Parts: sequence; structure tokens; C-alpha cells
Amino acid sequence: MESLRQSKIARLLQKELAEIFQKESKNLFNGKIVTVTVVRITPDLNLARVYLSIFPLKENEEFG
Repeated sequence: MESLRQSKIARLLQKELAEIFQKESKNLFNGKIVTVTVVRITPDLNLARVYLSIFPLKENEEFG
């Protein structure tokens, strides 16, 4: 179970990373939509795992 501190830091990281990906997605991902779905942090706050979802803008575009 996550501590309150882990939860707060995870939410902050998720928010900040989402803003960065929103600003830089055009350059980094060729305009694809990037969503930060989950952030999990170890109890010692030493490691964070960030899970992303990447979606193409057009329905007929395939992942490449």
C-alpha cells in the first residue's frame, strides 16, 4: 500500500510529466497524443515507474 507521501509525489510527477509531454509531443512523438496513465514510486522514493499511453491523431494511422 502506498503511503500518503508516495501518493502526493506520484500525482505531482504525473501532472508535471503530462505538461512536458503536452508541450513537446509535436517534436518527440510526431504529434501523437501522449497520456501519463500511472506513476508508481518505491517506498524509499528512489525509483518511479511511469506508464504512458500513446495514441495516433488519425484513426487510420498505425503505430510505427
